[in-house]
Amino acid sequence: MRALLTALSILVAAPAAAAPFGLEKAGWTLVTASDDTWVYMRHHAHAEDGVRKAWTAYDSDKPLRRDGFDFRSVESLSEFDCRKGLSRVVDEIFHDAPGLAGKSWRSPKFVVTPWAAPAPESVGAIRIAFACRAITQT
Repeated sequence: MRALLTALSILVAAPAAAAPFGLEKAGWTLVTASDDTWVYMRHHAHAEDGVRKAWTAYDSDKPLRRDGFDFRSVESLSEFDCRKGLSRVVDEIFHDAPGLAGKSWRSPKFVVTPWAAPAPESVGAIRIAFACRAITQT
């Protein structure tokens, strides 16, 4: 967990140096990256019961395909139960260009995902740490 939090703090501290698409200028924070995908987040809302909402943006270096639609970036709205350490996806918007640009599309097959705990040191764990960090900082 310490390595995960260290990686999160490094990426949050210096997103402009690493980010290729400039989403940070639109209020997004770079939280992690892989060889071909950049992952950004921004807070959306929180409730008194410890459930928070946050958007996650995935920017891919290569075109991907879902339900017949080619896309390069995805906006995903998730809920995070900070007390239980669970999350779920409640909305997704696909874009045919990087940086959440171009034509957008919602899959008619989308279903809200069930609440689930992320695997240790996964992108999901980084996402829940970002979404819930303000609770532990106050």
